[in-house]
Amino acid sequence: MKAELVNPFISSTISVFDTMVGLEVKKGDLYIKSDERLYYDISGAIGVVGDFIGFVSISFPEDLALEVTSKFIGEPLTELNNDAGDAVGELVNMIAGSTKKHFSDKGRRFNISVPNVIIGKGHTIQRPANLICIGVKFHLNNKIFVLEVALKDKA
Repeated sequence: MKAELVNPFISSTISVFDTMVGLEVKKGDLYIKSDERLYYDISGAIGVVGDFIGFVSISFPEDLALEVTSKFIGEPLTELNNDAGDAVGELVNMIAGSTKKHFSDKGRRFNISVPNVIIGKGHTIQRPANLICIGVKFHLNNKIFVLEVALKDKA
């Protein structure tokens, strides 16, 4: 997968966390995802169809998810409940929407699905076998969350 497909998602993640959550995140290592298993507790995933096909997801450990979603919705959360799930879904939606605008401004088009949220330790997000998935670690308050981008350019 080309960097020009992943980099806009990275920029959008940093921007969404800064402007919508009020938190500064730092990009960490990138890696090629070798399996479907996640070692986090909650994920939001959104499908992409158009000039590109695939998905993007964001995954958090429980403690960081509660910290981020509490700040995002403006009230304390103590468990991964519907409110936390809605917030994670909205975060991935804003990241994908911001990235969609970036590509649209360059003449590339795609649609995004309604976000899906998965809660549970060690859950999986299955992707088509022909898609390479790039993981991007982000650092926030000495904790890590992950953005995963699996896209194929149909051009």
